[in-house]
Amino acid sequence: PPAQKPCREMTKSETVFCGKGKRGGNVMIEQIGGDFLQWLRGFYYVAKRGSVTQAAMEMGRNQPTISHQIKCLENEFGVALFERSSGKMEVTPEGRALLEKAISLFETVKEMKSEIQGDKLEQKGKVIMATTHAIIHFFLPRFVVEFRKTHPLVDFDVEGGGLEMILERVESAEADFGIANLPEVPEPFLYHNLFETALKLIAPKKNSFSLRGRLTLDQISKAPFIAFPRSSTLTPFVENRFLEENLNLNVVLVLNNYESVKKYVALGIGIAILDDYALTGEDRKSLDIFSLDHFFGK
Repeated sequence: PPAQKPCREMTKSETVFCGKGKRGGNVMIEQIGGDFLQWLRGFYYVAKRGSVTQAAMEMGRNQPTISHQIKCLENEFGVALFERSSGKMEVTPEGRALLEKAISLFETVKEMKSEIQGDKLEQKGKVIMATTHAIIHFFLPRFVVEFRKTHPLVDFDVEGGGLEMILERVESAEADFGIANLPEVPEPFLYHNLFETALKLIAPKKNSFSLRGRLTLDQISKAPFIAFPRSSTLTPFVENRFLEENLNLNVVLVLNNYESVKKYVALGIGIAILDDYALTGEDRKSLDIFSLDHFFGK
């Protein structure tokens, strides 16, 4: 067969044939007006944020530019991609179908760049994360350090807080993802298990609360207890376990910081329950530490 003509710039009315398809036939590339990928990118961020203003802020563009991209895309397809009457940019059924295709397309573009550029492709950007203060302080540092060694152009924006904040940030897409310790993940969140942690009870060294050996929930409930706020991921979980045995914790102090909790326990104010990843070698020397696996598992 005759050699294919090289691809050239298309006019408005042209259809171009270029190269061979999987079955040996010509591949038809239809004319697409304007900067189509940029239009799709603007559409994606508006759909993600539900607002042209917020999309423009995240993209570092001005609002009229994003509005123009959406208008061009709607003209290209001849359909409305957003419902604008509610005061928020709600994606229409046609818009949802396009959003799925757009995400798939951007993933394909990313794969193309990765395959062609290989090791020359250097990842850059910002990772936005919502998690607990404990995970920020005790769990994340070594992973962030190692990641930054191989990806120096990637920055991190990490916000610490309680479970409600974490879920809100992820649901609103203000965070790329969240990390939390919770027994069940509510709908409609997707999740992946990252690591296992066990709960430990900590008490003052040679404590005076009659806590020795294999503890019972009844013993623990009678000792003065230092708790985290109910907005934390840990307190509701622990309280519910005691309520199953018709027991209540004897809470004498509430603190929202792991280091503060450990300090007050060491001073003899009371006992506490926390994740074992928050315990350092020094803590194990200065505190009595008891396993609670027979109550909570991992």
